Amino acid sequence: MRTLQDQIIEKGLSPPAGRAERSWNTKRDKQEEQFTSREWAELMGTNRPTYGRKKGGAFRQR
Repeated sequence: MRTLQDQIIEKGLSPPAGRAERSWNTKRDKQEEQFTSREWAELMGTNRPTYGRKKGGAFRQR
């Protein structure tokens, strides 16, 4: 006795399991973004002002 799935595959209404290519599984060629050293420094926040607490608990720029 055949299963319903075997009958559907035999009539050609559905591709056999395991043979269908999945679009989400294929590799895509992505271009990597090249950052300059200035852009890396900006992303890491090295050129931002720094603040600290001093006497009295007030925030002051270092």
